[in-house]
Amino acid sequence: MPNTPRPTRNEQREAARAKAREMRIAQKRSAARKRTILVASIVAAVGLAVTSVVLTIGNEVNNPTPTVATPANMIFDGGIKIGKGLKAITDPTVQADTPNIIVYEDLQCPNCKNFDQPNNAQMRDWVSSGKYTVQVHPISFLDGASPNAYSSRAASAAFCVADGAPDSFFDYNTALFENQPEEGSMGPSDNELAARAESVGITSKKVIDCIKNASYQSYVLSYTQDTVFKRNIPGTNLRVDGTPFIVLNGERFKGDWTNPALFAQWVLSTSAK
Repeated sequence: MPNTPRPTRNEQREAARAKAREMRIAQKRSAARKRTILVASIVAAVGLAVTSVVLTIGNEVNNPTPTVATPANMIFDGGIKIGKGLKAITDPTVQADTPNIIVYEDLQCPNCKNFDQPNNAQMRDWVSSGKYTVQVHPISFLDGASPNAYSSRAASAAFCVADGAPDSFFDYNTALFENQPEEGSMGPSDNELAARAESVGITSKKVIDCIKNASYQSYVLSYTQDTVFKRNIPGTNLRVDGTPFIVLNGERFKGDWTNPALFAQWVLSTSAK
């Protein structure tokens, strides 16, 4: 084979320069592609973020997050106070000096029913005559004793009545205890709780719809766990640890709540202090 002549030094230098130019051009092209991809990625990410924000705002406008409503007339540390004529007291100055019996109750609680039924008649007489007031706090911690969360739904129904038909609260509360389901059994539905309200003369559509929708169920659960069980009853060193929890003049009743004579004796002596 004929010998291929070796390139001269000048030719070698020129070839090296040409190779270097090609490499620089290739590197510039690669860097340009990377910048283009990076910019495109940033633009896409920003676009996606903006779209997400727009969709979120639109969704929140069209489907606002529900807030937990606060019922009216529960103005006595979260409870409703019933006074003369079994009328709800909506002005804290009304009967402010009347001895006030405070009752924390769970409408699923058998002991609460055992307190309410034997003592209801005398409580009705005391409060209706104006001799005493009763401040009722429906709470809920016994949903586990019912397959359909009766405790919180019943309390919600009571709050609906307090909110929209407060003068019927005493009668509705009484009716719920008279028809309390057995522990572990299926409690009345929301529609049945609404029918119970109608049976004591409540005709307000607002109240009936509130009961049917269990509108205050979330409020009841929050009030129970975040307020009642986490601090002392104002003005006392007492904290609710079960139901019924009955207080008068800063003292808790610890006697036999199924004995109306004993309870009446305690009320008389304690209110005189």
